[in-house]
Amino acid sequence: MAGKKQDARVRYTKMVIREALISLLREKPISKVTVTELCSRAEINRATFYAHYADPVDLLHGIETEIIEDVSQWLRPALNAKGGDLQETLTRILEYIRENAGVCAVLLSGSGETSFQAKVMGVIETQFMATWASARDYSLEDAEYLYTFAALGSVGIIRKWLAEGARKSPAEMAALIVRLTDGGYLAL
Repeated sequence: MAGKKQDARVRYTKMVIREALISLLREKPISKVTVTELCSRAEINRATFYAHYADPVDLLHGIETEIIEDVSQWLRPALNAKGGDLQETLTRILEYIRENAGVCAVLLSGSGETSFQAKVMGVIETQFMATWASARDYSLEDAEYLYTFAALGSVGIIRKWLAEGARKSPAEMAALIVRLTDGGYLAL
């Protein structure tokens, strides 16, 4: 019984620290975030912070890792069904992003580390590149170029979508991204 209470307290403390970091990242880049201001924002002492994390970058990497693992989990059903349908896959990714809009908006902005975008793109690429390339009869090299173009453009679209409050549904946004990827701006 006492263990469960402690686990709940630890989870709560970590949640508060994470929220404080995300709040600070809305104001400044990770390189400018100090442990002192993070602790002040989270209303904890430094010892509590250091009991869980080495520094703000360590905390950020933990958040990024968790999101990448979540995205991988969300992708599996879409990739296993219908052989990796692009629109279904994008819809699932966008559903996750909308459910986690606060942290995703910060991590996709320049406030975190740019390596996060590359990591997420790598996970998605690894999980459906071969299926996607063969379904469209592209060489693997051409598919990699197209994927890079589509992924970077998609990040820009997702940033705008989040900045506007994610008013369109994930399915609508996925359809737009697929149309742009398959036919460019002439497909609109």
